[in-house]
Amino acid sequence: MTGNTKGQKARTNTTKDSVHTVQYDRKVRLLLWGGAYAQTDNSAFQMAAINVAKDYKRDDKNKYEIINKRLRSLQSLVLEINNQKPNSIRSLDIFTHGGPDNFFMVTVRDDKDGGFLNDIRLYRYVFHNDSFSRAHLRKLKFDNFSEDAKVEIHGCQTAANSDNIVADFSKYLIDAGKTKSVVIGHTTKADPLINGKGRGLCF
Repeated sequence: MTGNTKGQKARTNTTKDSVHTVQYDRKVRLLLWGGAYAQTDNSAFQMAAINVAKDYKRDDKNKYEIINKRLRSLQSLVLEINNQKPNSIRSLDIFTHGGPDNFFMVTVRDDKDGGFLNDIRLYRYVFHNDSFSRAHLRKLKFDNFSEDAKVEIHGCQTAANSDNIVADFSKYLIDAGKTKSVVIGHTTKADPLINGKGRGLCF
């Protein structure tokens, strides 16, 4: 069948009841939590992520896919971001311990590995350190973020001064052409509110 528009002919589909599937990739909200030595801290991070996911579901009206994953290592953080599709990450929320230069994560979680020394915070975070540092940002595929991506780092003091990992994250996004993106960090200690009560998770 042909149609005539201003003297030009165009072919149209005439198969009765035919359906053409158009691939549509939904953008995602990525919520990543964990990396702490204490399981109680990880549970609090998980609950905070669940609360944020509920807010997204209420506000988005099912517009975006919500991906909620536990972080077990530095590499898992990199993979969760890099495994998304280009221009797909509408928002990223990271729930970990943190500081101006790092998202703090550890490789041990009980005193079976290292004995009583694991009760000492310095030992855990220096000798069993798996922290995501500012230098690790270059491993991320920033093309996977949408142009107007919102990134929020929920760890303590990640934006405590003008030179920090949050500012670096923002620069990488801008360099990738994500000119309407925003990165949010804490200038002071952060404390996830679970049922209205703080957990006191910061160092």
